[in-house]
Amino acid sequence: MKHLIMGTAGHVDHGKTALIKALTGIECDTHKEEKERGITIHLGFASLPMPDDGKIGIIDVPGHRDFIHTMVSGAAGIDFVLLVIAADSSVMPQTIEHLQIMEILGIKKGIVLLTKSDLVDDELLELCEIDVIDLLSNSFLKDSPIIKVSAKTGQGIAELKDTIQKIYSASESRSPEGIFRMYIDRIFSKSGFGTIVTGTVIGGKIEKENNVFLLSQNPRELRVRRMERHGEEVHAVQAGDRASINLVGLEKAEFSRGLIISDRILKNALIADAKLNVYAKKCELGIWSKVIFHTGTYEHQVKIHLINKNRITTGESALVQIHFETPIYLQHGDKFVIRNSSCDLTIGGGEIIDAAPLHHRRRPEKLINELELVAKNKLSELISLEVRKSLKPMMVREIAEKLNISIDSILRLVDSRILRGIVRYDTKDSPVLVSQICLENIRNGILTAVKDFRKRNPLSEKGINIDEIRSTLKLEKKSSSDEILLAILNGLVEKEKLRESSKTWFAADDTGKVDPKTAKNVRVMENYFLECGMQTPLSSQIQSLADKENIAEKELKAILHHFVSSGKIIKIEDSYVHSSVVSACRNKLIEKLSGQKEGIKVSDFRDLVNGNRKISLLLLAHFDAEGLTRRDGDFRFLKTNINKPKQEE
Repeated sequence: MKHLIMGTAGHVDHGKTALIKALTGIECDTHKEEKERGITIHLGFASLPMPDDGKIGIIDVPGHRDFIHTMVSGAAGIDFVLLVIAADSSVMPQTIEHLQIMEILGIKKGIVLLTKSDLVDDELLELCEIDVIDLLSNSFLKDSPIIKVSAKTGQGIAELKDTIQKIYSASESRSPEGIFRMYIDRIFSKSGFGTIVTGTVIGGKIEKENNVFLLSQNPRELRVRRMERHGEEVHAVQAGDRASINLVGLEKAEFSRGLIISDRILKNALIADAKLNVYAKKCELGIWSKVIFHTGTYEHQVKIHLINKNRITTGESALVQIHFETPIYLQHGDKFVIRNSSCDLTIGGGEIIDAAPLHHRRRPEKLINELELVAKNKLSELISLEVRKSLKPMMVREIAEKLNISIDSILRLVDSRILRGIVRYDTKDSPVLVSQICLENIRNGILTAVKDFRKRNPLSEKGINIDEIRSTLKLEKKSSSDEILLAILNGLVEKEKLRESSKTWFAADDTGKVDPKTAKNVRVMENYFLECGMQTPLSSQIQSLADKENIAEKELKAILHHFVSSGKIIKIEDSYVHSSVVSACRNKLIEKLSGQKEGIKVSDFRDLVNGNRKISLLLLAHFDAEGLTRRDGDFRFLKTNINKPKQEE
């Protein structure tokens, strides 16, 4: 079953609503005010059965110029249009304006109807047709069928139904893939059901009992209790459907036009990049302009900033950044219409090319070139640009959330290999994309980190590990980051720029070995700290030993740094204690305090470890700092319930 929407367009009083009634038997003007005034004010809805048991949803829009904003909201979700022109009036102002709006919204197909054909003679009918052909000569409807009809006599209705069926048969149903979005165009309450909203589904699919979100400044999660399509209860609705959704979790007063129902929380925006076309005659926009922005049922004043031009006029286009006064939820490819601030003229419209851009305070050539590529190559270039903007690898899920697009749409482009300058890594969590520039920066960052680590640790038998590399590059600690780092490290090893040993990395020409004389000095100094035991040596004593062994001051500093960084020696304030001593004292303290409420004083700890007061104070301060103990007055207590001794790593 196909999911398609047909909409009307045309000047007020040209017979759109009467035509829909003749076509379907459904009266679209249901409001008292509409019946009294004899014109359509609100959107009207009907449906037309198709031979394959499918149905076409029909949206009847107002033709009066005062209700253009309503017309735009109705036209936003249609697949093809019925352009209605009365034979006794011919082309009128809203005929032209509605046609421009259809062009702006990207509608590609339609049927042209000359209504009220029974009210004119053949000569006037022919003149009207000539005017219409001239109007459509440069539009998307230039090759569309023109049918003469009369809602009163039934003339042409059968031919119209047949033509609609042909368009239906030749059209593809909208894909249900992607993010579910539906702009709300009507809200009402029904006894026994609660709040019901209606709209045209512009993307994705939801099913009964699914949770959805009302996207506003404070998104709310709701549950779908019941759904209808064309007045019939259904289990699911998807893109291309006119839907009525009964929602649980919110009151009618909390809804308003312009809000979106979605199957997930999307990222809202206060700025967006777009391509804008100007249609209005004798109209000019400067670098900054205030206009009314329409998309779906959203309608608010915005500021338009031209990016690649200083001014545009009738028939011209430009890349622009749109600044919104209230947050809006957009996707790449969304169509929009702009009208002047007094809302009596449709200026033009266009397409969103980036719903999550940077704020363009300047207009450099590089920015213009990038935006022109996005405008030309659409989604693939937008994704490439987003990845290139990042200083780190991006998970596909992150990109999808930032750009308000589906993960599947990104993966299809990745698999097609058309993303420019982008490399893909497959991790356990998600595919990850990284730009060639970022990748080269990571490689260079790794090589620098390896070199700097060696300078700081000339005596280490191990190289830099992945934790230290990740920290140096300021990457998040997560499995996907480590998988990518390992892949890059393995690549550098294969290119013989690095050498791996015991899951640490050296420069390719670094053997990691220490010369025999330096190795001897290291052993001497470590044995000295071991022999000191619970006595913390003074700086003068350490220097005296170094002088005796002919260890230069620079080498001594390197040896001490190596001991501390490797964990062999613990530096507490300005004193050095061998790690084995710290570990033994820690274990004794844990055994003493485990399972008892009483704490321990410094004097008791001194007796416990058989040390002097100085080292006892230093060790207790160290245990406080590492989170093992907490001090309360003169007593120390275990900070957590530890049942067995902690071993020094």
